[in-house]
Amino acid sequence: MSNSKINVVKDGLTGVGMGAAIIVPGISAGTIALILGSFKKITNAASKLFTKDFWKNLLILLPFGIGALVAIALLYFPFKFAFEYCMFAIVALFGGLILGSLPGIFDQVKAENNARPNLILMICGIVFAALIGVSSVLFDLGGIINQLFADFPFYLYFIIFAVGIIAASGIIVPGLSGSLILLVIAFYQPILGILEFNHGIYDLFLGIVFGLGIVVGFVLWSKLMDRVINKHRVGTLSIVIGFVIGSLFSIFFNSNMVGYLKDSAGLLDWILGPILVVVGIVVGYLFVRYTRKHPINE
Repeated sequence: MSNSKINVVKDGLTGVGMGAAIIVPGISAGTIALILGSFKKITNAASKLFTKDFWKNLLILLPFGIGALVAIALLYFPFKFAFEYCMFAIVALFGGLILGSLPGIFDQVKAENNARPNLILMICGIVFAALIGVSSVLFDLGGIINQLFADFPFYLYFIIFAVGIIAASGIIVPGLSGSLILLVIAFYQPILGILEFNHGIYDLFLGIVFGLGIVVGFVLWSKLMDRVINKHRVGTLSIVIGFVIGSLFSIFFNSNMVGYLKDSAGLLDWILGPILVVVGIVVGYLFVRYTRKHPINE
């Protein structure tokens, strides 16, 4: 097999890993790309996508995209089933993954001349993420969003487009999980529901608009990474660390989870929850240990 074909296969497998990270809250697709040595390749191609070299950059990104779609398709139904019947337990797994992976984000800060996170920015990230969860309970954000998806007002398409742009940050920014963001702002389950096409053409259009938001966000965040974030890496990662820590509160204290614990949580949740927290911590930390032993300098 030629080197070009080997690279295409490698990029496709990297895309599979990124796709798994996209659908599993707590794991960053950007970190997966960084570990596998493809981060710069992806961000460079994405930031220059809408230029005269459009087709060249599109072909570079295509294997990653195909691999990601394969992973998302394989993981979609297991995660939808898990959220329907044991939401608390599966969120406990995500919480464990986040806890176990946190040292890896701190490592990225230390890599900058052994720097320390900016405490003020980190606290801002914590407060912001925690307030999202509190606000969702106070204003029943989950109920509002579910009603939007039931009524399909015209402005829902603009909201979904914006959500896609926001979620794309998890593909590009190492340490930040796009699906975690969706979970915190109560869009994770509705977005999964779009893929079932229960509302026919409406879900199809919503899926297309969300995908366009992802593409636009992917390009915008890539440009931001190239021009801004790399110049202020410690400050950016400090905010990311704060957001991730604050999200640990919000994924358990939000309108969807409060409603689920009140009406639907069963014995399976309370048995599996503590076990899956430990499993998540172990898996997340093993992932960090692997990155420490196999550093990639791009």
